[in-house]
Amino acid sequence: MRGGGVEHGDGYAVVASNGASPRPPAWWLNLQAHRDCQAFVAGRWRALHAREATDDEAADRWPRLNATHVGFEHYREIATRDLPVVILEPR
Repeated sequence: MRGGGVEHGDGYAVVASNGASPRPPAWWLNLQAHRDCQAFVAGRWRALHAREATDDEAADRWPRLNATHVGFEHYREIATRDLPVVILEPR
């Protein structure tokens, strides 16, 4: 998965970092209002449902997320808000 996401079961885990901006990314605000979405992954469209990861899920995924995007750890250090891990599950 491109863009710093990692596999999570049959779905994916991504970070709503917005480069550590005080504002969450617009895509996360949109997904909070409308949880069902589609994403183009591995050459095909997937119907997905978005939710915020539980604390345990986020803790489990952070090491892999940091490995895919070196900036995430730095973003977490300088951010003035929590950077949510977003789970995108098949629907």
